[in-house]
Amino acid sequence: MKGCKVIASALAALLALPLGAQESAALRLAMYLGGAATEEEADPSLVERLESRLGRPVRINSKRLDPELLSPYQRASIADYRRRSGDILSWEELSLVDGFGTEAVKALRPFLSLESSAAPGMADTLSRPATREVLLRTTLKNTGVKYRENGEWYRLGVSVRERDGTGYFEATAGRFRAVAGDYNLRFGQGLALWSGFSMESLASPDAFIRRQGGLSPAWSYSPGGLWRGVAAAWEGSGMNVSAFSDFREGKGGARAEVFTRHFQVGGLFLTGRQQPLRISADARGNWRGLDSALELAFQSGGGFAGKGALSFRPLEQFRLFFQARAIPSAYSGKKNGEYALAAGVRHTSSAWMLLAGKSGFGSSVPLFSASLTADAALLPRPDLDEPFRRQLRFWADAALQPTPLLSLDFRLNGRYRSYEAGRTGIRSDLSLASGPWNAKLRAEAAFCGSLPGLLGYLEAGYKDARAALWLRFTAFRIDDWAARIYCYERDAPGTFSVPAYNGRGLAASLYANLKWMWGPVRFTASLRAACKWRKDREAEPALGVQLQARIF
Repeated sequence: MKGCKVIASALAALLALPLGAQESAALRLAMYLGGAATEEEADPSLVERLESRLGRPVRINSKRLDPELLSPYQRASIADYRRRSGDILSWEELSLVDGFGTEAVKALRPFLSLESSAAPGMADTLSRPATREVLLRTTLKNTGVKYRENGEWYRLGVSVRERDGTGYFEATAGRFRAVAGDYNLRFGQGLALWSGFSMESLASPDAFIRRQGGLSPAWSYSPGGLWRGVAAAWEGSGMNVSAFSDFREGKGGARAEVFTRHFQVGGLFLTGRQQPLRISADARGNWRGLDSALELAFQSGGGFAGKGALSFRPLEQFRLFFQARAIPSAYSGKKNGEYALAAGVRHTSSAWMLLAGKSGFGSSVPLFSASLTADAALLPRPDLDEPFRRQLRFWADAALQPTPLLSLDFRLNGRYRSYEAGRTGIRSDLSLASGPWNAKLRAEAAFCGSLPGLLGYLEAGYKDARAALWLRFTAFRIDDWAARIYCYERDAPGTFSVPAYNGRGLAASLYANLKWMWGPVRFTASLRAACKWRKDREAEPALGVQLQARIF
């Protein structure tokens, strides 16, 4: 209890300071790129990687566009648009380019730059300066202190980046990338190779077709599931070639793909000491609003697997999504196979609402939007001779913006299996926002097992470009572990926190973040103070402080 009193004193003292919260831009973009419907489903490693890129925007008017942020179709659309109409000079103009749209640009905007030295109607012919990035990371074990029950480690990270302002790559030379250390490989639809975090559910229609990230350095503080070794990739005119190796597990492979503005075809192989030979071919297409993806894979001793998806817009305000997948247990290595069909629909109203305290691009949102997805699967267990294990999952959500200040969000999801108890979840959010001021009231219930789980919180905060402050008070009553509720919590950059709530109790937290410049150095200071009280348990205080310095 003494620890919680110290935390409470810190909260009271900090209320008068102009501190701020972590940028949510990285989280929003990670949800967009991964097709996540809620914060809890976002890829933690991608959030960390994107946080490291804040303040280093990619020039959209460049011949060398980042494949981690933009799909091949988007990059090809930008190149075609610049050839015909010149450089893109506004966010509204970018939202009209094929493959984008208002929501995509709102998510990408903090990571892009409209910088151009060309006159209107002309295209800048210079490529971006050469860049090099180095991450040095070490971990020191701490045996005496725990941080929020899920860590016994202090972490220290150093990032160094250098700009070379004199040399430029020729446009015909292509783009070469090399990585030594930890990295991610994400190709096709994830059947043959998709390292790191992988969202298995189809909670959002955007998750039906995966956006491959290719080769990307891993800046995660949690390196589980990553490749560790050496990899290289080269992107030329309409072609990508990459090779990769993992020294720890003694495996490696290569991939090649060709692409045009509307189509992309690739193939890869993977083998190693304990890795059976795996070969796959994948294709992605986008033609007049019809988006499609297909991957077929073969593994020695494991047979074939396949996944395909399709998306199109039958009416202006509606978009349909379909997916089919067949993954035998011999291929995946899991106890059960998976043979499934899924469908989804999204509706966005044609009426828009101007948000209070906002102006310019992104200051309006649809008056109403909703989506519904369903996923039916057979999950046979060969080892138990159960060929007809069945599963049905569904997700429904709706968002309403009735006034410039007020927004309402609802979410309903369910999972029903023939071999265990089902689970149903309900969530509602009531939000008030005006300029930098925000407040949210959440009520959530989970029905699984003998008793339902209940959770609610009230959060209020202030956020601008330099500083913000967030306070949250939570109450929960969850007597059955099967009905536990996961809830995203704001934390320091590089730390993605989604704890599982169970038991009965209360919690309070404060998160603050302040940014300032000193010469060429950009500083970010973060503080999180929290305490949880649960019935028949000791109080659980937590205090974390982080300081980042970046030299540009």
